[in-house]
Amino acid sequence: MRMMYLAAAAAFVFAASAEAATTSTGWQSTIQYSTTATAASGFRNGTRITTSVIYDPATDTYTLRDTGSPALTSSFGPTNIDAGASDATFTVYKKVSGSTTETFRLLNQGAGNPLIVLSYVDYGQWRRATTASGTTSINDTYVVFGTKTARADMPHSGTGSYNTILDGTFVNKTGNYAVSGTGTFTADFAAGSISYSSVANATPETIGTAFSFGTLTGTGSIAFNSSSFRGTGATNGSGYSMGVNGGFYGPGAAEIGGVFTLKGNGGNGTGAIVGN
Repeated sequence: MRMMYLAAAAAFVFAASAEAATTSTGWQSTIQYSTTATAASGFRNGTRITTSVIYDPATDTYTLRDTGSPALTSSFGPTNIDAGASDATFTVYKKVSGSTTETFRLLNQGAGNPLIVLSYVDYGQWRRATTASGTTSINDTYVVFGTKTARADMPHSGTGSYNTILDGTFVNKTGNYAVSGTGTFTADFAAGSISYSSVANATPETIGTAFSFGTLTGTGSIAFNSSSFRGTGATNGSGYSMGVNGGFYGPGAAEIGGVFTLKGNGGNGTGAIVGN
């Protein structure tokens, strides 16, 4: 983040116990849909909820919970890493049980990431896919978590500017698409408001033709008590709009992270938005 205000920087220390599991708070959103060799159907966004991701440093394991049924959880550890699918940007975990395949694609934090360098917020895509009689039913859940900015450490003056990326899933009757994009996010801490702009593209995962969503913009407000924000998107000339819901992470709101919802032209999508 590029801060444009004068304030003393508070000392910040975050350390995970080598023995006890740690719980990181954040947001998550799910899109559920079905695909065949020629079409997609039944696509709908799940309820967006405040979530938690449990990391156990003793076993290097992440435990996630389902968006609609929080009692349903799944854990991913070193024995589940898919080395062939992992790279400098993401670590990919994979589990197979019968006709169901689960993957967890986790962004790697730190300076070595060629996509974005983050220190306090992280995100992952948890996909559950079950195939039967030529139809694959999919739950795509995006989780954003990390070390939230403490209430007392939230700026109340000046502005902050962040460079952002989008990573998500969009589904329409033609097919399912991977969403990617870059943009900017501005927080006006004095006014308690946000604004954002992203250029996003859709790449078919199975069927369909690549296309652009165009420039997606929106505005919203900051909730200082919870170090969070919410924004509503304007419908652009291509017929798409993107809303956001997330929070500030790290000392002095150094980073942002949250989930987005993407709608338009008969389709629905969701994913992660993070920035520094």
